[in-house]
Formats: sequence, C-alpha cells, structure tokens
Amino acid sequence: MSSNLSDPKGPAPSTTVLTIEGITEYRLKNGLKVLLFPDRSQQTLTVNIVYKVGSRHEGLGEGGMAHLLEHMLFKGTPTFPDAKAALQDRGAQMNATTWFDRTNYFETVPSHHLELALWLESDRMGWMLPAMTQEKLDNQRDVVMNERRQ
Repeated sequence: MSSNLSDPKGPAPSTTVLTIEGITEYRLKNGLKVLLFPDRSQQTLTVNIVYKVGSRHEGLGEGGMAHLLEHMLFKGTPTFPDAKAALQDRGAQMNATTWFDRTNYFETVPSHHLELALWLESDRMGWMLPAMTQEKLDNQRDVVMNERRQ
C-alpha cells in the first residue's frame, strides 16, 4: 500500500472539496466522493463512501438488487476474503445502507488504519466479482428477501 496519493500504484489522486466542522469531503477523478469524519476524543475516524445508486435505479423485476449488491460487497475479495474481519481485527466497525437514491458504505477505524479502510473500499469495488459464488449470492438473496418482508 502506498501512502502517496499521486503514486500510480496507489489510490487515484484526490481533490479536497470542502471542510465543515472537521468533516472533509474529497473527490476522486472518477467522481467518487469520500467524507472523513475525525473523532479526536476517540482517536478514530469514519470513512463514508456514497454511491449515487439505489432502489430507484432498478428496473421492472429488479426490486432489491441494489440492496443485494450492498450485501454482496461484504462477502470479500481475493485480497480481503473476509473484509469485515480484516477491519474488526484492528478495532474497526463497518456497515452500509441502501436507500432510494444512494448506497452508503462506512467504517469507523482507529486513525492509524485510514489507509487500510480506503484500500479495502477500493478493493471490494474493483474485485468483488472474482470472489462471488452462486452459494454466496443465493444466501444473501434469501437474507435480503427476509429483510424486505420485515
């Protein structure tokens, strides 16, 4: 992992968009928005990534697909077979939400694990498909359907 944002092997170069009350918004060249919420009292920060896609983008017969994709992104990649454990083992918490017009992924991590959290987010967006199996998909489809029924 490289800490130099201009390194071609590392994350895409970012632009600082805005900082309000300690919350900083960064925008990558591809339009990805990253918000950082430092919590100086806990020595943690929250990485919050919002994708502007949600249930309103689903077509006829595709209800629940955005939510299913959210679930699948917790199922690992070749680099992080258990993404949740990779962060929890380092004292972090992660979750996600899907709504009408967006899907939101976030981790609260000890400050010194910021690079790991960003790397994990990048990795699971780019490499989730090679780790997807029919068994994982079937399992999460059932979970999402049960959540919809509730």
